[in-house]
This record gives sequence, C-alpha cells and structure tokens, in this order.
Amino acid sequence: MSDTDATRKRRHVADPLRERILRLEELGYQESEPMLIQTLTACADQIDREHDRRMRQAKDEMRKATCRYFSRVVEDYKHSRKWKRKDYE
Repeated sequence: MSDTDATRKRRHVADPLRERILRLEELGYQESEPMLIQTLTACADQIDREHDRRMRQAKDEMRKATCRYFSRVVEDYKHSRKWKRKDYE
C-alpha cells in the first residue's frame, strides 16, 4: 500500500473490528484467550485485503468501460452518427 496523504487519511473497512479487538485486549482477553485475538486480527486483515482487491478490480473495470464508451462515441462521430441519451440515430 502506498503511503500518500489519501491512504493515511482513509479508514479501512475493518477498522471497527480492529477497535473492538483493542477493547478486548484492554479487558485482558489477550492473556485468557489469545487465539480469539489472533483469529479476529486475521479476519480483519483478510477483510481489508479483499476490499482492496475488489476496489482495484472495480477501478480497472470502470476505466475499461469508460474507454469503450469514448471509443464508441468517437467512432460514431467519425461516421456522422449523433448520440442521444440511451440510443443513437
């Protein structure tokens, strides 16, 4: 993950879970049930990784869709076709 201003200020999806884990550690669950803390931390990491992967995938798909749209518009412009909202003449 890059260390830019945007990523430093961005909250992660699993931050509420991480806050709950910190509260459990404060209550002493680290000593009594260490597997619980490890499991919850692993789940939070997995949630953040999956969210990042899906966001990258959505960004790529959006870029491709935008490029396809502009390509169609330019191609129709070359052939003197006008675009209206959902269909073209």
